[in-house]
Amino acid sequence: MVEILKNLAPEQVTAVLIALGIVREARLLIKSILDYKLELRKLAPQEVKDEAI
Repeated sequence: MVEILKNLAPEQVTAVLIALGIVREARLLIKSILDYKLELRKLAPQEVKDEAI
């Protein structure tokens, strides 16, 4: 991947880095949402089962 980035123009490298940053942030957001839902299930398993998550 490093060699691919070295062959790109600076504008293209910037676009790739921005896209990678957005993907990383999205993954962290999804992880925090899933962790929150898991914590809810641990705290109140019956109430959460009744809801559609």
